[in-house]
Amino acid sequence: LEEAGVDHVLSVEQRDVFSITQQLQILAIDFNLKLMGVIPLSEIAVEVSDCVASCLGLPHNILDRVTARRDKGMMKSAVESAGLRIAKYARVASMQDVDDAMSRLSLCYPIVLKTPAGMSTTDVFICSSNQEAISAITSIIGNTGPDGRRVEKALLEEYIGGVEFAINLMAFSSRDNNTPPRILVTDVWKYKKTKQARYGQAEICNPADYPALLTYATNVAEAVGVRVGAAHVELKAEEVQGGSFANPVMIEVGARLSGGRKSIMTQSAVQNWNPFEALIQSHSMQTCQTNPQNTNFLTPNKFVRHIFLPILKRGLVEKIDLEVSSLATLHSSAMIVKVGDIVDVTTDIVSCAGFVWLVGDRDQVDEDTDAVMSSFVLSVIDA
Repeated sequence: LEEAGVDHVLSVEQRDVFSITQQLQILAIDFNLKLMGVIPLSEIAVEVSDCVASCLGLPHNILDRVTARRDKGMMKSAVESAGLRIAKYARVASMQDVDDAMSRLSLCYPIVLKTPAGMSTTDVFICSSNQEAISAITSIIGNTGPDGRRVEKALLEEYIGGVEFAINLMAFSSRDNNTPPRILVTDVWKYKKTKQARYGQAEICNPADYPALLTYATNVAEAVGVRVGAAHVELKAEEVQGGSFANPVMIEVGARLSGGRKSIMTQSAVQNWNPFEALIQSHSMQTCQTNPQNTNFLTPNKFVRHIFLPILKRGLVEKIDLEVSSLATLHSSAMIVKVGDIVDVTTDIVSCAGFVWLVGDRDQVDEDTDAVMSSFVLSVIDA
């Protein structure tokens, strides 16, 4: 983002809209700056960035739906009000609430329990029994959530089967708030899951192959008030005859760039696309320099795969082996754990041992994927 033109980064941990607005206005005066836009760089900055932008008279997403872009319950309410399919849900504060909600909504296990204003896969529990639900409720309620706020109620959701996708978007608006935004689908990712960990791999897809998912995702973004900047819609869909996908249902939408290096990898896979320049252009009401003709999506000309390296046993890391230097399609890799660490079994993206990102020809990426998985060794002993 700095290379693309971002000048200043301010911490919003305290979410003090007045203080942040004041700091920005002082910076503008002291350095003779023209403030052009306010961009959220993390999930906790999503709501405050729109509020600050509004105070500065800069482009922002619709303010009366600011909670729908962070609270998963309000999010579902807004999406349902737009006539779109959602998972059944209820707010719960105890196991009695869970039992009552499951009966009222005609749900059976498995169910999902999560922190309403969480992020990524943190504080998300797929529960297959009362015992697991009790453990999840205990972990969530009365504790500090991922965004630093105390959690008074958890969100119970219907578990949706199917294949998981991430649809990344960039919204461009005019200064006429009555004109709908132009929402560009920048990249589509399909997840492959393993029995040991929630995520095994994510791979880039050709958006043209998923028209129903693209329509649903852009409608979800509009439903929660996205008018400027990036958004990513996580959803599940059913595979139907012929290998196509239908009946999408939202998991959640984030009004920011997605994590996991998806933006960086898409930049490597899509010709002439710079997501960071486009993000700045969107937040400052400039014209998007990448403008595909007769479509609302970008098409990758390279294949990308994100490999998640799981931890399969709790204990002390004794040895790590991963050979990537000879891979023809290696883009980058990261090992999060190190020898001597005490680790838990992988339950979500952030608790993986590490990651590998590959980009290039599909056949070569497949070959390199096999090489990664055969070379990866994580030896964990009882601590």
